[in-house]
Amino acid sequence: MKRLLLILSVVIMVSGCANKQMLKEQIAEAIRENPQIVLDAMRENSLDLLEIVEQGFDKRAKLKRKAMLEEEIKNPFQPRIWSERPMLGNPDAPVTIVEYSDFLCPYCSKGAVVVTKLAREHPEKYRLIFKHLPMHKKSRQLAVVFEAIAQFDKEKAYMFHDLAFSRQKKLYEDKSGIELVKILKEIKVDPAKLQKIINSEKLNEYLLADEQEANKFKIDATPTFLINGVAVRGYLPADKFDQMVEMILEKTKEQLPVETPEGEICEDCLNQM
Repeated sequence: MKRLLLILSVVIMVSGCANKQMLKEQIAEAIRENPQIVLDAMRENSLDLLEIVEQGFDKRAKLKRKAMLEEEIKNPFQPRIWSERPMLGNPDAPVTIVEYSDFLCPYCSKGAVVVTKLAREHPEKYRLIFKHLPMHKKSRQLAVVFEAIAQFDKEKAYMFHDLAFSRQKKLYEDKSGIELVKILKEIKVDPAKLQKIINSEKLNEYLLADEQEANKFKIDATPTFLINGVAVRGYLPADKFDQMVEMILEKTKEQLPVETPEGEICEDCLNQM
């Protein structure tokens, strides 16, 4: 780096009163004639260089998120709301949260706690619709169980939802299915009744529709939440999620510039168990 600065200093001194364009050309020429100096400087300061590159990526990602959010506020997504599928909160609530989730995603577990608490404690404000974006075969099986239970008892389906998220590590590590049986027994689900429904084509239709909808909206990470059609990608703590809801409600009315808090998403969920 010192050698690079030295040669640039020489160029600047020699250039005297040269205009900025000439100076740029002279510096570029000096670098072209001595490329090894640049490479040596990069090697000597690799950590500083990496930090600069990472800052650039972070800034670009933030600008991209902001642009996406502003576009979605102007043109919110229109997810399908199934009347026959389970829902928490008031059907006429002013805020609709559609949650795309995976039962084996650690951040989904944290996000589920936040949004279910909001819907249960403030049903006059929120309605919550749970949808599936399973990234693994086993989490897809759990999604089918949730939907199967909901066919005869929507309240028990959400009891299963809560227990499955709270015990996701055990469910993932359980090769024999014992943990799943324990959960079903705990919430008093009749295994025979469940077995009659579990292979229903309707359940596969629900999951396929959720996945196709997520793909249509370019949702490819879990958890993702649509707040009145505006996507919040990743887990946010309760206070930040609530702030995000209020911001979306306000900006939807006023079309003002938005801020974009970064949520936590699963990139390699199973290795975080």
